[in-house]
This record gives sequence, C-alpha cells and structure tokens, in this order.
Amino acid sequence: MPSPRIRRLLPVAVAAAAALALTGCEPGALAPSASPGAGTDSPSATTEPSSSGPVETPEPTPAPTGSALPTTPPVAGEIACEDVLTAEQLYEFSPNFAPSSQQGSLPGAIGGVAEAGGTVCAFQHVTASDRLLVAVLQDAAGFSAPAFESAGGMGIATEPAGGSVIAVASEYFDGAPNAQPVLEDVAANLG
Repeated sequence: MPSPRIRRLLPVAVAAAAALALTGCEPGALAPSASPGAGTDSPSATTEPSSSGPVETPEPTPAPTGSALPTTPPVAGEIACEDVLTAEQLYEFSPNFAPSSQQGSLPGAIGGVAEAGGTVCAFQHVTASDRLLVAVLQDAAGFSAPAFESAGGMGIATEPAGGSVIAVASEYFDGAPNAQPVLEDVAANLG
C-alpha cells in the first residue's frame, strides 16, 4: 500500500499530467504569437482551422550568375549579354544591378544600335527603376552617334572599338567620364 504522502500527491500529479496533455492539444498554445497581444485570450483568436488552408510563402529566387544570365533583354543581337558585360564587371559598376528582360525605351544611340541589328543588354537596379543599357554594333561602318548625349533622363556615351561601336546609357552618367569604365570593360570583352 502506498504511503499517505504519495496518496496525497497522486491526485495533484494526475491533474498536472491531464492539464499538460490538454494544453498540448490546443493549436498554437505553446507557439509564440504572431503579434503582440494575439494570444488565446484575444477576442479574435480561434481554435477552429481556417477554411483557406495554410499560406505558402514562395522561396526567393537567387540572383542569376554565370551562364544563367539572361541573353534576351529588350534586344538581343549576335553577342550574348554575359560576353558583353560580365557579372563581375556589372558588380563593379554597382552591386545593386542585375540583368533585366523588362521592356523599356532605348534612348539615343542605344536605339540606333538596336535598329541597326546590334546587341542591347539591359540591367536594372534591384530596388529602383535606374537602368544600365549596353549596346554593341559589330561591323558599324556608316554608324554615327555623338560621343555623349542626354535622352530620356539618361546619359548616353558612344565610342568606336575596332570595327564595332559601343554605346552605354544610365541615369548615373552625367558626362562621358562617368561612362568610361563601362565602355572600357565592354571594349576589353570584345577584343
């Protein structure tokens, strides 16, 4: 026969075990609340399952790298965009830019290169509307454009590279010197 002390504690232990078991059955009882004051004492809290089911959150898409870079932005010519401006060179221009296939206007010499059948590669700021457009026209005999112009809120720099012509445009270019590093990168990639 159990001791008198154990007989007195037995009902308390059974009640504690039952309370623990019941608490474990209540949905979300031990989980942290989604917002302050949103516990089970809130008038909007419910223990009934939602009719809409669980909400699925999509996994973020990683930024493309290497050969996964898109090769068909607004206009794609004979040269792949990752050969025109590499991912490393784009990162040096700004780590906040990524390749873009979004359609948009092609100002000044960029539009001229597209009309002549050249390659145009588009890059866009990941959180803003700023763009970088890079255009290459091979066999550019007879093509002419000013060395620097402004159109559509963008500065556009153009220069010959061998028998080709390179044009770059961005809101970041307020003069030809700002565009020079990108022009040099593209020229080196074509050479």
